[in-house]
Parts: sequence; C-alpha cells; structure tokens
Amino acid sequence: MTRCLRFFLLSVLLLVPALSYGATATIDAANGVVYFKAKGSPSWGLTEKGKAVEEGDRIKTGSDGRASLVFADSTKLMLGNDTELEVTEFLLKPRKRSAVYSVSTGKVRAVVAKFAGKSDIKVKTPTGVAGVKGTDFIVMNQGDANVIFGKEGKVDVAGDGGGTVKLSAGKMTENTRGASPITPVAVEPGTALADARAELEAVTDANAPVEWERAGKLPDVLARWNINYGHYLAESKRYKEALDVFRIAIDLSTAPSTRAEAHLERGTVLSLYMNDQRSALAEYNEVIEKYPEVPFVANALYSAGKIDMDAGNKAEAVRLFKRYLSEFPQGPHRTTVEQLLRSMEAD
Repeated sequence: MTRCLRFFLLSVLLLVPALSYGATATIDAANGVVYFKAKGSPSWGLTEKGKAVEEGDRIKTGSDGRASLVFADSTKLMLGNDTELEVTEFLLKPRKRSAVYSVSTGKVRAVVAKFAGKSDIKVKTPTGVAGVKGTDFIVMNQGDANVIFGKEGKVDVAGDGGGTVKLSAGKMTENTRGASPITPVAVEPGTALADARAELEAVTDANAPVEWERAGKLPDVLARWNINYGHYLAESKRYKEALDVFRIAIDLSTAPSTRAEAHLERGTVLSLYMNDQRSALAEYNEVIEKYPEVPFVANALYSAGKIDMDAGNKAEAVRLFKRYLSEFPQGPHRTTVEQLLRSMEAD
C-alpha cells in the first residue's frame, strides 16, 4: 500500500465520526418569518428550510413564524411564533449524548428521540429546566412564567426556586421565578387546559393552520385558568400553592384586569388565611397604585384601609376609605366604610 493511499484511508476513517455525529441539526421546516444567528455573529439574518444549525447558533421566529429542527440523534424541536432558541450544547457519541436547548422566550415542542446509551437532554428557560431522556412535551415561556404540557413519557421539571416534579403524559405543570413547579394537574378533555394544549400543538407545528388572533390570547387564557385554579387551591387550604398559581397568572398576562385580580386574590389569601397582613397590604397597594382604572381597585381600597386601620395607621386608613367613597359611592362596602370612618373620627 502506497503512502498516499494509507494517508487517504486514514483521512476517511478520521472523518467518519464527524460525518456521523458532527452535524448538529437542520431546519427541516420553516413558515413565516424565521431568523438565524450563527455563534459569535453580531446580527440576525433571515433563514429558510435546509439551513444547517450548529452548537451555539440561535433561531428566532417572528409573530407569524414557525420552524422545526431535526437533530443528529433524530430529536425534533418545533418552534412556535415569537420564540427564540439557542442550541447551547450538543454532544452525540455512540453510547452517550447530551444537549442543552435554551429557550429565551416563546413556545417549543420537544420530541426527544429514544437513545440506548447514557442521555442527558435539557430544555432550559430563564426560570426553569426540563430534563428528559426520550419523550414528547411542550413548554411555553412567557416572561418569568413557564407552562409545560406532557405528551408522552416523563419529564423532570425544576424551577429556579428549587424543587422538582415528574411530569407525565396528559398532565401539566408550571412555575415562575423563585418558585418550585406546581404539582402536575391532569388535562381533562373539554377544559381550558385541553384547549390551551391543542392551541400550543398547532402553534408549534409549522404546517398546521393557526388562528393567530386566538393564539395571541393564549397567555391570558392560561392566566384566567390559574386564577380559577388558585381559588380551588385556597379552598383546599393549599395556601402556598395558591399564592404561586396567582403569581403565575400575573406573570403570564399583560391584561390589567387579570393582573389586578390575581394581586387581589393573593392579598386575600395572605390576609385571611395566612395572617400576613404586611404582605397582603403590599398586594392591595399594587392594585391601587398600578391599576387604578380597573374595578378591582374598589376591593383593594377597602381591604387595604382595614389593614391600615387595624395596624393603627389611622391617617392612611381614613385616606383610603374616603377615596373609596369618592370613586365608588355605590360600592358594596359603602355602609361599612362609612361606619368605620365615623368610629375613627369619634376616637
């Protein structure tokens, strides 16, 4: 065998692992506006189907954009609209694989291929992480909040506040900054959760029809579900969980009325059930100061006034009660407020 032939064969053998495992992923579908930024690049550019993706690269979708990536291990990530993802880490060997997919914001469905060797796959958001081996799940990150639906297999979901839960098929968990994921909830057919899951499945499928106006309301729909679920938790004396769920509602929604209601509910739980009047007052003041135009401010004024009165902050209580009578002269607490004002004036 000549020296040139030996060198050629050696080169081929050295290239085989790279050919088998070196290609990280390919964008196999793209719909609408999809952007790509290579590792180390200072700017984004438009991209399309067929683009090779390597470790450190980022993909971002527009308001009507969707994309899917197929990785060398056959794992598939499907990105919904308004989503940004980085392939932070990817390693694939015959008996070992590891990957970290970082979701800055948005909606991603991960169909992680089964693997015979040692596997360590993580999907991270700014406030949570899902660790998987071979499964199918959907994660939506909205600000500090994460909502995760299990489709197949099991996922270990952890929050940045500590604590881990095991999410199985047909269930949902969620968390927000500084909080553990909630105990997984069954997604029953015909419920708001089932509708939200179906919407997320469509939004993360580059080829599925989507009603974008309805899809845009998804965070607020989930926030409303959280408020209702928070009521159930409070009635079940699961007060800490109720507080977390109301907090998630606040972080999911941008609607002033929804956020104000969730703050008010947190104040109620803190005041009535946990005897934490200081924290309750902070929640009521959040409504009074940030959402003065929504109807919930009436209850916030009344509740904050009572806490200040009981704490001996007479001047502040009088101010809040007088504001209540001025802005809500026919409010349900009018008679009680007038009585409380008279009692304080008589002291």
